[in-house]
Amino acid sequence: MLFEEINARCVYVRLEGVLAELAKRGDYPQPARQLLAEALLIAALMSSGIKFSGRLSLQVRSEGALKLLIADCTDAGGLRGTVALDEESVVPGDAAGLVQSVGDGGVLTLTLDPAGKGQRWQGIVPLEGATLAEAIAAYFERSEQLPTRFRLAVDGDRAAALMVQRMPGASEDADGWNRLQHLLASASPEELLVLDGPDLLHRLFHAEVRRVFPPRELTFHCPCSRERVVEVLIGLGPAELADMIEEGKPVDVRCQFCNQNYRFDCLDLAALEHGDSPQAGGTVH
Repeated sequence: MLFEEINARCVYVRLEGVLAELAKRGDYPQPARQLLAEALLIAALMSSGIKFSGRLSLQVRSEGALKLLIADCTDAGGLRGTVALDEESVVPGDAAGLVQSVGDGGVLTLTLDPAGKGQRWQGIVPLEGATLAEAIAAYFERSEQLPTRFRLAVDGDRAAALMVQRMPGASEDADGWNRLQHLLASASPEELLVLDGPDLLHRLFHAEVRRVFPPRELTFHCPCSRERVVEVLIGLGPAELADMIEEGKPVDVRCQFCNQNYRFDCLDLAALEHGDSPQAGGTVH
C-alpha cells in the first residue's frame, strides 16, 4: 500500500502454512521458533519492494547463544529459514533474549541476490537493538536513510506483521509520517493475527489517501536439490572425494533449511571422482 502524499509505503504480511511447514522440518526450542518467525516476517516485508527476479536474505551471526539466523524470501513469495544455537550456551526465554545474547560481536547481513547474471548486493553492519525488528529498523535508518517501523505478532504457527517505511525522494511530510507511526503502534497483536489484511489496513488507515496493490501469496519454498549437492561435492576436489570413497561409507548431506537428506554411496562418489553424474535417487527424508 502506497501513501503518495506522505511519500511512504505500508506492507502487511501473515504467515500460517509457512510456519507449520517449518515446524515439521525442524525441531527448535520455542524462543528460536519465535525469532525465526519474526525473521521470516521481516524478510517477507522487505522483499515486497524487490523489482527483480531473485531473493532477499536476512542473516545474523554471532558467538553468543544465537550462532546463526537466516531468513530468505524470493520475489515470488517463497520463504525458507533456519536457526542454529550454541549448544553450550543457556538459551534465553524469548526471541528478544536471543537477540540480546548476541552481545557486541553480532553481525547483521542483508543480501539482494538477483537470479541469473544480476549483480549481487550485500550490506553488513553490527547488530544493534533489543529486538530483531529494532535492529533492522536501525539498519534502514543509518545505512539507507529510510526511516522504517515494524509491528510484529507471533503466536505458535500464526504470525503477522506490518511495516511502514519512508520512500526515497524529496517529498517530506513530517506530520503525515508521524501519523502513520502512531497508527501502526495502535495495532494490537490480536488484531494483526485475527483481522484479514484489507480489514486491518482499512481500520488503521481509512482516513489516509492510499493506493492498494494486489496481494502476493507466501509459501514455504526450498530450492535445494540433488543436482546442487553434486556441485558442492565436486567442488571439494578429487583428493577429498577419494578420501570419502576410501572410508567405504555413504555420505549424507542434509539441507539446513528443509531438513531433506541426500545420500551418496561409494558408486555415486566414484562417478563424481571420474567426472560423471551419479544416478538419480538417494534422497532420504
